[in-house]
Amino acid sequence: MRELLAQLETRHSWQSLWVDGHEWRWLDTQTSGPVTLLLPGSVGDGAMFVRTLLSLGARMRLIAVTYPALSDPAQLADGLAAVAEHLALPPHRVVGSSFSAYWSQFYALKHPARVTALVVGNGFVDGTDLAANPMFDRQFVEGVSPEELHAQWLDRVRSAPEAPLQQLQEIMLAERQSPANLHARFLGVVRSQACPSLPLPATAITVLDCDDDPLIPANVRERLRQQYPDAHHLSLPTGGHYPHVLNPSRYEVFLEASN
Repeated sequence: MRELLAQLETRHSWQSLWVDGHEWRWLDTQTSGPVTLLLPGSVGDGAMFVRTLLSLGARMRLIAVTYPALSDPAQLADGLAAVAEHLALPPHRVVGSSFSAYWSQFYALKHPARVTALVVGNGFVDGTDLAANPMFDRQFVEGVSPEELHAQWLDRVRSAPEAPLQQLQEIMLAERQSPANLHARFLGVVRSQACPSLPLPATAITVLDCDDDPLIPANVRERLRQQYPDAHHLSLPTGGHYPHVLNPSRYEVFLEASN
């Protein structure tokens, strides 16, 4: 996995913008055609989409975004809008994963003219959906220090069997994602409240989930689908919580076909 990251970052350079004292960073394949923004979940930076960027980057303009240590979805939405304005992006598709699948809805809510399509991937409606999971217990997340939370997650990843996702997460946590950033994202999850109705047509929204997602239970997946009953619903049989890593071929087929 380290070799793939090196290949990616040789091919595409990181760019950055400071917005209200917070640094946003991104990798841009700069291909002609429609634009797709890729937003990672709680763990990792924009290069979590390394397989997607390397596979599709020569055929599609993909911009993989690393967002700063913020938990408020409205603030994240406005920050992303500032990046889009800085890059003079035309209206574009936004693909969220996990926590960013949640807050990207607020980007569509606050800046609908910028959004042609929204993919809510491996997401949830609000913090109650994950409260039964000790990792997302609100009292724990709000009480633990960023350093302790980060150390616990790094230990958890290092104790898992070696695999591409495990390797990628370890690199992210050990070398690239600060304790403050990880903690802010977890705070965003546990404090999340349902997004109001979006000013987008249902045909512009896709709810993507995986049958074997270990973090998003079946009832939570169904609750999110019911929030967008007329949207396109795509359920992959495999892909876990990270289909762009664990089921990249199917994930990439979907992105390219719906571009």
